[in-house]
Amino acid sequence: MKLRRLHLRLAVLFGLVAALLAIGPLLLWRSERVDAIEADFTATLIEQMEIVQRHWVADEDVDVDFPAWQVNAAEDWINPLSDSDVEPPLLTWAREVDEGPEYRTFSTDGEEFRAYVSPYLPEEVLVTLVGTESLRTEIADANKRTILFVIGLSAVSLALGWLGARLAVGPTRRMVDGQQGFLADAAHEMRTPLAVIMASSSQALSRERSSEEYVRSLSEIRSAAERASTGVNELLDLVRFDSGQAIPRLAPLRLDLLAEEVAASVRADDGTVVADPSAPVVVNADMPLMRQALDNLVRNAIRRADRVELTSRVEQRFGVVEVSDNGPGFDPDGIDAVFDRYERGDRRGETGIGLAIVKAIVDAHGGVVSAANSDAGGAVVTIKVPLSTD
Repeated sequence: MKLRRLHLRLAVLFGLVAALLAIGPLLLWRSERVDAIEADFTATLIEQMEIVQRHWVADEDVDVDFPAWQVNAAEDWINPLSDSDVEPPLLTWAREVDEGPEYRTFSTDGEEFRAYVSPYLPEEVLVTLVGTESLRTEIADANKRTILFVIGLSAVSLALGWLGARLAVGPTRRMVDGQQGFLADAAHEMRTPLAVIMASSSQALSRERSSEEYVRSLSEIRSAAERASTGVNELLDLVRFDSGQAIPRLAPLRLDLLAEEVAASVRADDGTVVADPSAPVVVNADMPLMRQALDNLVRNAIRRADRVELTSRVEQRFGVVEVSDNGPGFDPDGIDAVFDRYERGDRRGETGIGLAIVKAIVDAHGGVVSAANSDAGGAVVTIKVPLSTD
């Protein structure tokens, strides 16, 4: 929950920063656009005035399609130079204008106009007029685009902020998830051995017992403690692989001889472990890690079978070790998950993380591991690691 709130806060922060960085140029564009619209509008007024003045200088009749007037402030007369229904305060403008041209605005019947008043002779001016509706429409359009850009930019910035926050929080989230997973796995691994230790010790201390009974209780406690120790060590090994700390030290390794060594080292009271002789199979591998992987496979197999066989061979560019048994085989519904933590391949198989460690070791070597059921009955686990190139 705390990480989720942190994610949201970072997303909003990143979004606001990105929006602020981009809104400045956007507002500058809006200001420049409005200035350009105003300049175009003013240029239209000036161009109209130039047309009127050219006709006037050439002593031609002025006949234009835009509102224009000749105004004499001294004699109070107005000469319309075009047809127009608009009646601006022309005499007032003519009396108020100084030596240079001026711009004037006025409104009538809800419409707004802008005029260009230019002195031509003493006490006489020329006036041109343009409605500002197009000017206001273009400015409103520029404002609307600015608002839409701001909204879109804010949405994109928030999305980018969310993505940036996700990338920033991701490593922390994975670390926390890893810690929570480690604690859950550790609790799972410790629950049964600790329960056995508590039960055996409580039973031994409940009353006076014979030496044989104390030895039996202590044996149970020791067995449970050994199981807990093994589980913790396996869990730490898996954490090392998950965190990338366990890097295999690759060297040429006789995989066939390693299989024979593992077969000879695993003791089974009610079963047999054998390794079929084969031609040399030389791979690039870390010997202690590969030995751990094979040992885990063999010990897992002998729990559910009375005969386990290891077979080595070369297959294309891989060295292969196949561990098969005559047990009940894997549950077909759970065979795809046998290498997951605390998944059981069958009712008698391992429920810890031994097979998960096998997969982590093989993956670290650039190999593949697979599980299947033999047509003749029993389970088959196949390890493939790259051959040595030396």
